[in-house]
Amino acid sequence: MLNETTLPSIKALRTFVAVADNMSFSKAAQELFVSQGAVSKNISALEKQLGQPLFNRRLNGIELTSAGKQYLPKIIEALEIIQYTTESLVLIDQVEEVLSLNVTPSFASLWLIPKIEQFYELNKNIRVRIKTGDGIIKKTNGESDIAVRCLAASTHYENATLLRKEKLVLVASPQLLEKSPITTLEDIQHHASIFHITRPQLWEQFKKQQGLVYNSIYSCTGFEHFYMSLEAAKGGLGLALLPDFMVNKLIENNELVNPLNMSMETNYAYYVFVPSYRLSSRKIYEFKKWVTESLGDDSAQ
Repeated sequence: MLNETTLPSIKALRTFVAVADNMSFSKAAQELFVSQGAVSKNISALEKQLGQPLFNRRLNGIELTSAGKQYLPKIIEALEIIQYTTESLVLIDQVEEVLSLNVTPSFASLWLIPKIEQFYELNKNIRVRIKTGDGIIKKTNGESDIAVRCLAASTHYENATLLRKEKLVLVASPQLLEKSPITTLEDIQHHASIFHITRPQLWEQFKKQQGLVYNSIYSCTGFEHFYMSLEAAKGGLGLALLPDFMVNKLIENNELVNPLNMSMETNYAYYVFVPSYRLSSRKIYEFKKWVTESLGDDSAQ
């Protein structure tokens, strides 16, 4: 049995996580800025200390053993707790606390940045650092306190709280509709649709829901993110399907028009990800409370 004098070193555990993340000794070495030999030495020492292998070495690469798969998530969480607790202790006597967020690009540019002053007014000693990202949160890496993602609706995301179900609204520029008005459903068929690259089924779903025949009249350019599609719509390139909370203010200000008041609920939703051991942090509690009250809706309950 291990005791306090034989516990693995932080260096060895970080090396284990890096190798497991990359499934490569050489890539882990690049990530850690050490030699591949140092990585191999740390892993071998850790395996010797544990009395069992963590990786199977094969000609075509490596893979975690059953022991490695069992060990990895607990070590990730333990390292996270150590880092987070240390950062919290260092910051405890400082006037300002720093909250690190990782959110989708469109959420950041179209909702969070315009609203962040409201959060500061309520929390004068918390300052936010915003990074952007996409996709499922596979693990917390210590770089962000909270993440916000738009994902296929599910009840199985770890450390996730449902924030808001996704509702897309049909929008166009006033100038485009002056040239070619939409007064009936069929008028929509005469307009180009602004294509969403990562979710190409949106227009098919929308037109099917509205009882329209699906066609593929797209604008000349496709876009990866909603904030890009928004700029294309404002520029008159075609019709766009965009999240309601990101464009409601623009519709109110007549910068965009929602012809025929059309919208579509999708099978996607917005989630807030917070590791359970961080929920006691005041800065995280305050931001999660604020974003939930500001953006959450009854349908997400």
